[in-house]
Order: sequence, then structure tokens, then C-alpha cells
Amino acid sequence: MSRDPDRAATQFFGGRVCLDFANTLDWRTSDQPQELIPNYGALVAWSTRRGTLPPRALANLRSRATSHPLEAEAVLADAFALRAELWKIADALRRQRAIDLVRVNRMLLSLPPQPRLVKHENTFVHDLKGANLQEPLWPVLWSLTSVLSSSDAGRLGCCQATGCGWFYVDESPNRTRLWCSSEVCGNRERARRAYAKRSSAP
Repeated sequence: MSRDPDRAATQFFGGRVCLDFANTLDWRTSDQPQELIPNYGALVAWSTRRGTLPPRALANLRSRATSHPLEAEAVLADAFALRAELWKIADALRRQRAIDLVRVNRMLLSLPPQPRLVKHENTFVHDLKGANLQEPLWPVLWSLTSVLSSSDAGRLGCCQATGCGWFYVDESPNRTRLWCSSEVCGNRERARRAYAKRSSAP
């Protein structure tokens, strides 16, 4: 994570769509968390940067949100509820505790079948049309089902830097990853610890 919210909103260290969505609250475990998706437009912008929807769907969603602001606000509330569930699930899994899927399963029941995949730039996205303001949340939920039904569920980690709290799939050989990013939080935390050590020296 970055201390600059604009930069943090472009950083995807989770390794999976659902974890990157969980990381849309910067400084999650600090006293001053920073919201990275404060409105529906920011949610669509996140989907754009993360590459979860085709361009046509993104354009249609922006237009529909302008025409249906109350519906867009309701979807944003659903997004925050989903994100909170992702935090609970990720924390439970990394601590090897039982997880409660009641609310997530209820959300999954409201989803349509996964559509076909279409090529977009150097990757593939679900061929959604942007006809439903809930669409930015669907790839997040589909990603979560993939994580939970794979070995990823046993490899979740949480950044150990003070105040960060971002999640990731630990794909290091010995599962020893400590930071969401060694270059960002890792460097900051190493510098902080070195300074604390120097300050405490006689």
C-alpha cells in the first residue's frame, strides 16, 4: 500500500481479483484507514484498472449510474458489505479457523451464470454488458469461489507492516512472504525498524 491514495488505488498486490478488492481500504488496520472506492464512479474506475470488465460494459455502467444515482448508492453499500465479508474470510483462512459463508452464498445465489470469456488486451474478461449496476461485484465473487475451491485458500497472507492489513496469496516457495509489497511496505517497515533500533541504542 502507499500513503498516496491515488497511487494506492493503482496497486494490486493481492494476486487475485477478490483480494485486490478486499484491499480497496488503504491502511485498513490503522487508526486512519483511507477509502479507495468512496463512490460508484470509483468502483467502476477500480474495475477499469483491475481489468475485470470489458470497455463497453464500463461505459454503460458509468452512464447508467448517472441516470440511477440511488441504485448506484445501493450497489456501493453492497460492495462495502462484500468487502467486509472478504476480510472476515481471509482472516479466518490465514488463521486456519472456520469460515462463515452464509452471506457470501446468499450473494452468489443472486448472480447469473458466468458468461463467456472475451479477449481484452493481453488477458480475458467476462463478456458482461453493463446492463446491471451490480456487475462490478460479480467478477469479485467469481474470483472468491475460485480461491476457496483451490489451494489458494491455504496460502493467504496479510501484510505485516504496521497499519497495512492488505491480503495476498503467498506464492513464495516456503510461504514466508511478509509484505503486500517488499518494495513498498517492506522497505518502509525495514526503515522503521532500523530507525527504532538506532533510537533505542545507548
